[in-house]
Amino acid sequence: MDEKRKECYSGIFNKIDYIEDKIIQIKEQLATLKKGFQNTDNDETCLDAVEAEKALLEIVNEGVIDALLQPKPKGDA
Repeated sequence: MDEKRKECYSGIFNKIDYIEDKIIQIKEQLATLKKGFQNTDNDETCLDAVEAEKALLEIVNEGVIDALLQPKPKGDA
């Protein structure tokens, strides 16, 4: 395999690893949110807190998408 292909595959595998890490983080955050909702014991839920958590998840998701769409700089790795 020539050097250009190795670099190409290396970049792809790095992106896959990055995506996998972000997916794991999002899964953990969702599990934490779900656990929090299950432990409420039907207490009154603060809608502001729920909206804030939703907004945080949206920001994280947008950050992941933006990071995936940005080209990785070539040169120093």
